[in-house]
This record gives sequence, C-alpha cells and structure tokens, in this order.
Amino acid sequence: MGSKLPALTLSHLTDLVSTPSTLLPQLQSLEPRATITTIDPSTTETLSTYYTLYILSLILADDLPEARALTHRIDSQLFHNDPLVISAYRILQAVWSKDYVAFHQTMQGAPWGDLTAVLAQRVLQKHRTTTLSLLSTAYTSIPPDVAQKYLGIADEPRTVKVLVEENPEYGWSLNDQGFLVKSESAVGGLKRQERSKVGEIGRLAVLGGFLSDV
Repeated sequence: MGSKLPALTLSHLTDLVSTPSTLLPQLQSLEPRATITTIDPSTTETLSTYYTLYILSLILADDLPEARALTHRIDSQLFHNDPLVISAYRILQAVWSKDYVAFHQTMQGAPWGDLTAVLAQRVLQKHRTTTLSLLSTAYTSIPPDVAQKYLGIADEPRTVKVLVEENPEYGWSLNDQGFLVKSESAVGGLKRQERSKVGEIGRLAVLGGFLSDV
C-alpha cells in the first residue's frame, strides 16, 4: 500500500508557518491532499489558507514560473471566488509585471488572516529591502515622493526616515532642496561621469527588473 497522504488542517499549517526554512517543501508535500479535498463550507478556509501560503512561499523563493503554474492547478471555484487566493494571485501578477502600485495596493487591501499575514509581511519586507538596494544602485539623488512610490510607504516623512535613519548604510540624506541624496562615500567606486550617462529610462529599467532578478 502507498504511504498515507499528510493531513491538511489549519493547525498543521500554523505549525509549518513557524518554521520558514522548511515551509515551502512542506506545502509542496501537501498538494496531493489539497487536490483531492472537496471544497465545501468545512474545507474552504483551510484550502484558501493553504493555497495563499503556497503562492506567497513561491514568491519568496523567487520561483515565479512555478507560482504561475500553481494557479492553474487550483480548483476554479476557489481560484475565482476566494478573496485570499485572488489577493495572492494579484500579488503574483504585480511581481511578475513589476507593477509597484498594484503590488502595494493589493498588499494593503487584502483580507489577510493570521497565518497569511505572516507570509504577506515577509513578501512585503523582501520587496522593500530589494527595492531600497536597487534605488541606492540606480540613483544618487531622488525626490522623496518617487522613493515613496517604489517602497510603498504611507507618506514622505516616513520614507525619508526609512532611507536616512533606519538604513544609514546606504548613505542617504535630505538636502536643502528636499531631495534625497547619497554621500560620495556611498556612491563608492562608481565614477560620476559614468552615472551621468545613465538616463531616467535606464534607471527605471534597473528598478523595473528587480523582482525578477533577485
């Protein structure tokens, strides 16, 4: 006889989320069970939570092709009607298409539950960390409102605080004209004349590619 499929319950998912290093393989091992689970009022919450965690975990692992493939394996009834699964899919779409505005709007408006909020926060933090690194690579100066757009922060003062006070290693400061500027030491070995050749389109291309490159 074949081995018994692992149980798919909210309590089991809670245990899995507490161990990030093994979460994705554990979720993968549960897919056969999820596939044969009938969708009804007693299972919808569990399946919704499971597939949302699965999609977000694949985004965290930078496996966007598999995340997209997974969405085609989700039961259509759940995929088209469940608010959590729909939100996770929209996050995936935004990451895939590098749509910063849609990413942050979905993050803020999704009806995350206790478990899914944990993964959503990890995705958001990774997004911001990578964006901050690339902003610091692509720009030597930037208006706070532009940085705010990419980082998805609520207001400009908070954006300035994040760049200047909370991440001093990037060398940002606010000048008298209200621009965020990088110190000469933070610019490092990049020659000023080489940076001057990089136009706005080039800078945005660098930023636009970050989600698929990390």
